Amino acid sequence: MKRRDAFRLIPLSLAGVTGMAAKLFSDDLRYNYPGVDAALHEKPGEGMHVPGPELPIPLAIRYTQKVRDMLLWIRETQSENLLEASYAIARTVMKSGTCWYNWDTGHSTTFDLFPERNGVPNIFTIGYDPKKSKKGDLFLVNIWGESLEEQKKKGVLIIGAPVPWGSDARNSHLIVREGAKTRIRPYADIWIDNTMDTLGAIMHVPGMPAPIGPASGIIGMTTFWMMVGDACRILARDGKSLDVSGDEPPLSGNAVEWISLNNPVMDDYFEQLVLQIEMIGAELGTIHDIAAMAVDSVLKGGKVYVYSRYENSLSVEANTRRGGLALTQGIHMKDGRLVSPDGDFKGTSNDLVIMGIFEPDDEVDLRNLDTFRSCGMKVASMGPMTRDIKIPEGRTVPKEADVHVGRMCDTYGLYAVPGFKRKICPTSGPLLNQIFWATCMEIVEEMLRRTGDVPGVFFSAAIRGGTEHMHRMHELYRERGY
Repeated sequence: MKRRDAFRLIPLSLAGVTGMAAKLFSDDLRYNYPGVDAALHEKPGEGMHVPGPELPIPLAIRYTQKVRDMLLWIRETQSENLLEASYAIARTVMKSGTCWYNWDTGHSTTFDLFPERNGVPNIFTIGYDPKKSKKGDLFLVNIWGESLEEQKKKGVLIIGAPVPWGSDARNSHLIVREGAKTRIRPYADIWIDNTMDTLGAIMHVPGMPAPIGPASGIIGMTTFWMMVGDACRILARDGKSLDVSGDEPPLSGNAVEWISLNNPVMDDYFEQLVLQIEMIGAELGTIHDIAAMAVDSVLKGGKVYVYSRYENSLSVEANTRRGGLALTQGIHMKDGRLVSPDGDFKGTSNDLVIMGIFEPDDEVDLRNLDTFRSCGMKVASMGPMTRDIKIPEGRTVPKEADVHVGRMCDTYGLYAVPGFKRKICPTSGPLLNQIFWATCMEIVEEMLRRTGDVPGVFFSAAIRGGTEHMHRMHELYRERGY
């Protein structure tokens, strides 16, 4: 049996993907599993730290399994559209058109695209300028606040998909924010469906009306890299090479495992990514340790900071995100200094920082690690600990953090394309996304075990009642710290 056949599952029903918040995916921690009520009410520090066979599958694992099922549905139903998009991207590059980019990868469009990101080929121009775009250009877009009618008339090829912040998603009747009422699908030349709902998150915990665990980021990154992988293959097959960003040493020689230019790579990328996501379960013990550290900090009056060097990566993912926790605060570099939502960063010995990294030995990350240590903070890290499957000599963030998760992914891309000097299509961005949200799931369960309370979770501010709920969650956080 082929591996792709081994992964086949029954496609998700629309009801399963777009059910109301009160019963999303039937993920009821208390009522689906006999015996869990008693376990949730044990004394703090006792029971459930090492889940036994009588206890439910951890929320973190159920979240990643649901994400996997959503991705499988996309692979099984949208592969032709994704491959058609790859050809369109390649044609645009070959004809010297501009490939514009505004694609949802979480709480931003550039979670996995930032200066000198390893494995990114020079294809896309970030953002979109309607005045500079021209006939023959391409626009990869699923977040846009204006009509695309004039761009369509101009001759710009549009590749689109639904996202929670937009009326192309299911349950769009819930949207009240004007900027989210625009639609892309009527103007799209290529449409990639993903069953996305305007609620945006996929797990429900009794006691909190807002579902937890966003899915648009992992879906956006996965589909993006699938399209990019084959666009590069097609370009190389036609004799076109592109620069690839990052610090990976140039590829050369017969020892390199070059891809075949005649076989699509998106299916292999998908399967490698799914395997790595499944391996999050192998580090669930460490994820629990991070969750316990987070709850320790919160209950002592401290804060849980989430760091990434660039704002639009893990930092912004932790700030007021639909389906995200009110107790996390993103921090990042700005104008050469660390900043938080409250201004310049000031840590204390009661705080925890979760560092999201894309390479283990980044000098800026290491300097910031030193800053966190000087404040007496606990430090957890997430992301790749290797370069080309080797742990670097000398200092690295994973070596010096109190705990680290991310042994399943690497700093560099997966695929060596003939004519390209570096490998393309990394998995560290999607894995960082999934590890972080799996950790948030474990924080919810740990807080339930310790206090019996559900941490505050945000709705989308674009839907009916979402902004009011956001204010309530902020007040709840100010009152109790979570």
